[in-house]
Amino acid sequence: MKHKAELEVQLVRARGTDFVNSKTDAVGIGTIVRATDLEANQPEHFTILGAWDSEPERGIVSYLSPVAQALLNHKVGDQVEFEVHGVRHHHRIEAIEAFKMVGSGVPG
Repeated sequence: MKHKAELEVQLVRARGTDFVNSKTDAVGIGTIVRATDLEANQPEHFTILGAWDSEPERGIVSYLSPVAQALLNHKVGDQVEFEVHGVRHHHRIEAIEAFKMVGSGVPG
């Protein structure tokens, strides 16, 4: 019951976000981050969206996640470090783009 009450409070506070005009001078909510995994020398991307947005298999992460928290406010060329499932990751930010919705609320 306590968890249900907490979720109900979150629902009452929830507000839609359109992510229009997201700034791209630094990583922020509503941005797509193109990065390089420095250990594997592989490109990756992270789309940083709202509190309940999360599809890690598609690179979509909530701004509350450890990955997004490590990336937020960093700029192109910065190196960041974060931990996922007990493994440390090191990435270099290569580009920051504005997120755009496609169709009826589908991330693009």
